[in-house]
Amino acid sequence: KEQQTMDNLEKQLICPICLEMFTKPVVILPCQHNLCRKCASDIFQQASNPYLPTRGGTTMASGGRFRCPSCRHEVVLDRHGVYGLQRNLLVENIIDIYKQESTR
Repeated sequence: KEQQTMDNLEKQLICPICLEMFTKPVVILPCQHNLCRKCASDIFQQASNPYLPTRGGTTMASGGRFRCPSCRHEVVLDRHGVYGLQRNLLVENIIDIYKQESTR
């Protein structure tokens, strides 16, 4: 039962882009989904470089707009771009605890 709980928790801590555990997760407002900061940056840069691979054949970002890869909700970025997205410290802390527990 405890292993099943840890497995379920791990699934919630996986980035939908890189399929790895979140690294510096950022919250995409207003849908509240998370991405790694680097993955969010990569998606945003796809709009300006047509040679980068796209997810499902469609560009996920254009101009100051960003589509959440989980729910496709459109998010308008401010002048700070991806770096204006807030880090999700709660998820970072949960990942730290998860990693400590999984090495026991």
